[in-house]
Amino acid sequence: MFNQYEFQKQIGSSAKLLTGRDGKVKKQKREPESAEQKAVVLWANKTEINGLIVGDYLTHVANEGKRGPKASKDFIELGGSPGYPDLILDIAASGYHGLRIEMKAPAEYKSAIKDNQYEWSEKLNNQGYLSVFCNSAEEAKTLITDYLLEQLGERQ
Repeated sequence: MFNQYEFQKQIGSSAKLLTGRDGKVKKQKREPESAEQKAVVLWANKTEINGLIVGDYLTHVANEGKRGPKASKDFIELGGSPGYPDLILDIAASGYHGLRIEMKAPAEYKSAIKDNQYEWSEKLNNQGYLSVFCNSAEEAKTLITDYLLEQLGERQ
């Protein structure tokens, strides 16, 4: 029986591996977009800008994930809309009603922007919101800070 290191060496992979209850070894699913978004939320919860704790006004829209037929139907019937941005910052600033951020995985993961995400971004921008795609926690944190300090400048 191989330990994880020996198994990775044997199969020529550096992927993180998990052993299931059934004893089968499989690759752990990487979720770089989720990790970046979690970092933004953790930062927001402890960051004060202009007297406001950013995290008090930041929320996540649960649009991602695979759903079965009933859950997909319920999602739509309850007002869910595929493609809506991941993060909502409900603070008016920099001449906008609020900020919407669609988190994407860092560039090296080649995360594609879907048509419905472009459509939502355009609709929101046309209604006076700032809707932006960010490929890292650092990019999102800089955007939020610049937005709240009204220092967007050439970013738009």
